[in-house]
Amino acid sequence: MSKIIFVTSENCELCSKALKKIKPLTYLLPMTIVDVSDGYDEYLLRIPVLLKNEEVIDEGIFNIWKIIKKLAI
Repeated sequence: MSKIIFVTSENCELCSKALKKIKPLTYLLPMTIVDVSDGYDEYLLRIPVLLKNEEVIDEGIFNIWKIIKKLAI
């Protein structure tokens, strides 16, 4: 099973908007939400970031169709 990780930060408006976009996917796929300071410092200037098995699926302003396409692979 794929490991889906949403990398976020406190007080990040872009992260809140991205989470709203992908919220319906969380009912279908188990997703872990982590803070960028919890070992994901490499994404500090790129948050929000969605990872699948450590590969970046989307970052910044999320495109839900791009995400669905990449998660289906």
